[in-house]
Amino acid sequence: MFTGIVEEVGEIVSVVAREGGADLEIQARAVMADLGPGASIAVSGVCLTVVSISSRGFAANVSAETRRCTTLGR
Repeated sequence: MFTGIVEEVGEIVSVVAREGGADLEIQARAVMADLGPGASIAVSGVCLTVVSISSRGFAANVSAETRRCTTLGR
């Protein structure tokens, strides 16, 4: 059960499939002030680890199992 606070609604702007999963790029603004690589953030109810930051938002990796079992697979 998610018990965090929703700070904003971001947008998944890029999904690059790779062996074993995918790389996601999420466009966001409000959460960027205190977000950095290694931070944990919920995306569509899935807890992801931020791997990089860009001017548009952040990137995270998703395993094949996470894509199969969650809405991130769509």
